[in-house]
Amino acid sequence: MAEKRRRYRAVFLVLGLFAVFCCGMYALHATSSTNFCMSCHEMRPYLQEQRLSPHARDKNGNEISCSQCHIPQGMGPRFLAIKMYSGIKDVVVHLWAKPDRVNRVHAQGTARRFVDDANCLACHEDLYKSARNDAPVSEYGRLAHDAYLGRNGNTKRNCVGCHINLAHLPEFDRRLQVNAAFASRLQQEEVKR
Repeated sequence: MAEKRRRYRAVFLVLGLFAVFCCGMYALHATSSTNFCMSCHEMRPYLQEQRLSPHARDKNGNEISCSQCHIPQGMGPRFLAIKMYSGIKDVVVHLWAKPDRVNRVHAQGTARRFVDDANCLACHEDLYKSARNDAPVSEYGRLAHDAYLGRNGNTKRNCVGCHINLAHLPEFDRRLQVNAAFASRLQQEEVKR
């Protein structure tokens, strides 16, 4: 009789762990969707910026999701750590901070730390071709990518350390000439509203 109970307990334990694992995997997947991100009103301006940016679509022409840039690909300790940190931070900001008063200068630097180069390189496989893969990068771009790849010097910058404002463009960076086309699209959209 005692042996039978142990077996039942073991079976229930395994089934319970399996159920917890499945629920956890579903939650990780569901909370990584753009729809989930947009359930908080403070995220909507970021989506609007991204949809008008050069990074509105990926190399296959599909809309880029929040997780394609902001969450490491694959499962592992880094993925779980960033999901937990980002989730807790977003809940705290949503519930207790004033999201409309977020300091985007500070937030921009923090957000860049959570964009893995692997996410960028998933679409931009050849760093010596333009973003559209229709021409070589500029001489300055070639030298910078040589340093990034360790071929000619070395840099500690990651992709978004050099390529800023590609998907989001805060008001204070719209004045920069390099952002002129993106800023113009945002301004036209704001006039429509």
